[in-house]
Amino acid sequence: MRVNGLFPPEVTRGQPRVVITGREEVLLEGHRGLFSYETGRIRVRTREGLLTVTGENMTIDYFGAEDLLIRGRVTNVEYSGDGL
Repeated sequence: MRVNGLFPPEVTRGQPRVVITGREEVLLEGHRGLFSYETGRIRVRTREGLLTVTGENMTIDYFGAEDLLIRGRVTNVEYSGDGL
């Protein structure tokens, strides 16, 4: 069965997917766990490395086995590292 073309590449390759909605919401699909949590910075493990979301009044509104939702006043989103 061919899946190419039926699913987004990040699904078939196991890569994380980051969806940023405005400056108030970050949805991360395919995380590997929380690394650190502060109201000004949330760091999450992914296959690609650490994803760091910084801002003000940051909260994790949903934390599931494969995805999580961060809300607050987002000022920066960045990757670091080579994968964890």
